[in-house]
Amino acid sequence: MKLDLNENELTIMGVKFDNIKDFKSVWYALSTNIIEGWIPSTNDVLELKNKITTITKKYE
Repeated sequence: MKLDLNENELTIMGVKFDNIKDFKSVWYALSTNIIEGWIPSTNDVLELKNKITTITKKYE
């Protein structure tokens, strides 16, 4: 599977990210699981984004 992402616009499967750090964190998590055969949905991307932004805000 090829992951639909745009580094210039910070989008993964149409989900927009606010910063490069969160974008790359979710991209890494997705790509390592895709290697194992998982096929993510747009909702999966959104859930990961929400989790990573919650974690990021907690430690700022």
